[in-house]
Amino acid sequence: MLQCKKSRSVPIHNLASLAYQDGDKLPSIRELSARYQCSKSTVISALNELEKRHLIYSVDRSGFYVVKKEREAEQKDTDIIDFATSAPDPDVFPYLDFQHCINKAIETYRNDLFLYGTPKGLPTLIPVIARHLANHQVFAKPANMFITAGVQQALSILCTIPFPNGRETVLIEQPSYHLFIEYVQLHKLPVKGIRRTAQGIDLDELERLFRTEKIKFFYTMPRFHSPLGTTYSRKEKQRIAELAQQYDVYIVEDDHMADLEHDSKADPLFAYDRFGRTIYLKSYSKIPRENILKLDVSNVKEEAVEKGINQLMAVLHAMRL
Repeated sequence: MLQCKKSRSVPIHNLASLAYQDGDKLPSIRELSARYQCSKSTVISALNELEKRHLIYSVDRSGFYVVKKEREAEQKDTDIIDFATSAPDPDVFPYLDFQHCINKAIETYRNDLFLYGTPKGLPTLIPVIARHLANHQVFAKPANMFITAGVQQALSILCTIPFPNGRETVLIEQPSYHLFIEYVQLHKLPVKGIRRTAQGIDLDELERLFRTEKIKFFYTMPRFHSPLGTTYSRKEKQRIAELAQQYDVYIVEDDHMADLEHDSKADPLFAYDRFGRTIYLKSYSKIPRENILKLDVSNVKEEAVEKGINQLMAVLHAMRL
């Protein structure tokens, strides 16, 4: 309950009462000022505070509206947390924050949301992502970045396009991302596996595979591997980058858990690659509906690989038109 003045007990609005229903428009600032006998600046401050609390939202040139009430959480029969789902507890998800952001985004970017984009993704989003990636020691030019509908689409594209080394075999850690394993099996792509344990991988075995097999790229999760949860050491990342350069192999780094990193000095493998052989993948928004938010950012240094991605993304973009 907010007050117009510190000396008054009259609230600017009591949204807990039945006076207003979900979605109702609030009176104008002038009306509220007259009703509660306080200045317009006080009313504006109170409304801004209500908006911060996600009780109301503003619409440009229209006014303020009551936010729909959050539904009451269902009572659970147990306090057990299920980690197998790899998803947060629905009862603690910030629905109001999410709703507030969507309302503001629709209002701010309404002229761009319902237009066809570009093959590389929303142009205004790419430089924002570039600044975000820089915080994770991934310094990329916006021109080298591609936004896809999730990491799986990015991996599908990388499997499809030719690479400068002219090879076709994909090397995957065992275990690894199960959907990607199913993808290469379904499409009968040439694939090799290398065992990864809690202690890491055998770098001698990795070198042997790089040397004797025609490896197109090595798909790896150096940080917080799924499902093992382990991370490569600094020396391991350096050695993998060196071997990739030595044997003309590309690295596809899936850094999907980078935002959970607590060690500010833990850099991705991409940061150790001085040769431009690492394609960096980072995904966001795994739990909202895929067609709303799910995206993946691919950072590519190699010109020939970038050209291939550009061509395929253009085809996919044309198919949506």
